[in-house]
Amino acid sequence: MLPAIRDGSSLTQALDLGYRQVLLERGSLLAMLGPLVAAARQGIAIFVNLDAVEGLAPDAAALAFLATDLGFSGVVSVKSHALRDASRFRLRTVQRIHAIDSTGLETSLSSIVSPAPYAIAIAPAVALPQVMPAIRAVTAVPVWGTGFIGSAEQAKQILATGAAVVSSARVEVWRDFARLPVHD
Repeated sequence: MLPAIRDGSSLTQALDLGYRQVLLERGSLLAMLGPLVAAARQGIAIFVNLDAVEGLAPDAAALAFLATDLGFSGVVSVKSHALRDASRFRLRTVQRIHAIDSTGLETSLSSIVSPAPYAIAIAPAVALPQVMPAIRAVTAVPVWGTGFIGSAEQAKQILATGAAVVSSARVEVWRDFARLPVHD
């Protein structure tokens, strides 16, 4: 489970539940800067959604700031140029793909960045059972499922389709998922 955080309160809740990686999905980077940097210094992997977080431009200066000054782990974006630049700063890159229809999925899969991203994030995650075969026909990179995860059981089902990570912004999903047994 990858908690998608949006403010300091959700960051605190994710860390209190023992999660070692988080996704700053939305919100203001500046409003959370201190707690995020403190978490990164404690070894928490911080991923930032370049397309939705306030206070960041997807340019080389922002990427250098995230990697060098803040010690964050990676970035998520639909913008292939931003991901290519991020890889130069040794940030783990996650290419987001919106699986809204088959044409969009095919177009997005054909534009997977080079070098290959650390992972691809499929939104919405609930589409993964239908689109995983098409993804695996193109790439073997890890797949993250993001969006529309309403329960821990649903997250577990998405992982069973072959996703490496499932992300949700719902604290109750994080809490319930942390309690699920690892094996059936």
